[in-house]
Amino acid sequence: MSRQELVAAATAAGIAKASSTKSADLEKALTKLKVKMETKTGKRGRPVVAGSARQLREAARAARIAANGGVVKRGRPAKAKTEDQVG
Repeated sequence: MSRQELVAAATAAGIAKASSTKSADLEKALTKLKVKMETKTGKRGRPVVAGSARQLREAARAARIAANGGVVKRGRPAKAKTEDQVG
């Protein structure tokens, strides 16, 4: 891999100061990133329980949003503006 290709790959991978880093160090960093990316498999985090109260609330909220055409109303309702007529 040429120096320009190394710098481009390192920059795309998010390595800071790739243009001023030695080529050998860039190669090591890129191989380390590849190993990390290959070992990430499966889902991470807490599993979702389908019948939980939170999931029921989320489903009800999604149904309300769909019923309103995708509009989510938040906060206090705006006060209706009336114009005072002088005369």
